[in-house]
Amino acid sequence: MNTTNDKAARQPKPLTELTLLNRFLFNEVMEQPENLRVLLEIILGKEILLKYLPETERETRTSPIHRFIKLDVWAMDEEDTVYDAEVQQKNTQNLPKRSRYYQGMIDSKLLKPGVVDFNELNDIFIIIITPFDLFGQDRYLYTFQMQCEEVPGLHLQDGAARIFINTHGKNPEDISDDLLELLHLIEHTNDHDTTYHNKNLQKMSERVREIQNNAEVSVKYMQAW
Repeated sequence: MNTTNDKAARQPKPLTELTLLNRFLFNEVMEQPENLRVLLEIILGKEILLKYLPETERETRTSPIHRFIKLDVWAMDEEDTVYDAEVQQKNTQNLPKRSRYYQGMIDSKLLKPGVVDFNELNDIFIIIITPFDLFGQDRYLYTFQMQCEEVPGLHLQDGAARIFINTHGKNPEDISDDLLELLHLIEHTNDHDTTYHNKNLQKMSERVREIQNNAEVSVKYMQAW
């Protein structure tokens, strides 16, 4: 038995070597509202004003006896649109259905008891960022919204969207330069020689470095591990 090698294999990477594809570091960084705002604005291409502070590891369940989920980063903007941002390093072969489950769990908590008008249901974006191409189309961005198969262009307009982001896409001409830079920062977080043209991303990169070198966060990381 090679217990020494087994033990070494189980040791976590140092905090300073993690990228933003790591859930712990992603959550720590996105707890800062400015970082999450920049991430959402670049991905969605619109201005976003957050209504509340972001919540990380937000636990959601429908009842004490049912399975719960932990959302990586939950937020709501001033228009009451809900955002769930997730990072996923490995392809678990279940992300489409997991995103459906997450959306259902979030939806189940959005209407207050007694509300009968389902038009009061908040718009919602589920965003899952991965370093692999879930759909094999070589795209950076896959956005899914309900639409009619029989009538092209007829959308259900239920206010829900699920977005899967592949950091290894091959169609840079179809996305913004800001999104390209953001995806580079997410996957190559520790490439400190990179200078970002987007000033907000440059600031985010500097904040990430500060968090990685923060002694209290390092202790929290080891305790979480």
